[in-house]
Amino acid sequence: MLKAQPDWLAAAQALVDGCEALPRPQDRITLMETVCQGLGDALYPAFVNLLCHIERHGEPAVQALVAQTLVHALGSGRLPSGRLAAWGGALRPQGGYGHARSLGPIEYLCAWHAQPSGREPLSASAFDAALQPLLRLVGTDPAARALYCAKLRADAQDPLGGSWSRSARQGVLALADAWEAALDAPEVVARCLAALNGGSGLGAFPAWRPAVPPVR
Repeated sequence: MLKAQPDWLAAAQALVDGCEALPRPQDRITLMETVCQGLGDALYPAFVNLLCHIERHGEPAVQALVAQTLVHALGSGRLPSGRLAAWGGALRPQGGYGHARSLGPIEYLCAWHAQPSGREPLSASAFDAALQPLLRLVGTDPAARALYCAKLRADAQDPLGGSWSRSARQGVLALADAWEAALDAPEVVARCLAALNGGSGLGAFPAWRPAVPPVR
């Protein structure tokens, strides 16, 4: 359980302090994994929120350190992830879906917005508010952006994974194409949303307050 009003800045600072105190990339990755495990799958959006706060409030050197840590995490297959129901997973009587898959922060947001996940859908406005800072944070390191684009394409084009609906695949691929072309974060998100929702864009979706405090 999170506090009614979590101190997001203090939590983000603690994560940054921990990363700065650990000289080896693999140790920083372990720290991020430990944070995610401590939160659990239900509160994985809180970890995404921490990354967004680091992008919004961190110094450039701090942003670069976190982005470089994500580079190593991507390269070693240890990207801090959360679990959501995969497309086509059977709905359990007690709630949730029977088949789940671990997803990194960007693809997690895509799946949460675009397809059934066992939790209330993420609105387009909340998707936009969370995805833009993630794109800017990872994009501070060109290698991280390139690796993440490759990962998104591999995930979306996997014919056996069964984790994505057709519209979700299109949205993830549109995101990778626009991001790799170095478009600004708002344009990348707009193109992703258009593909996810058949061109409907942000205006078609009402605002929604998620159970986990939204990214601010």
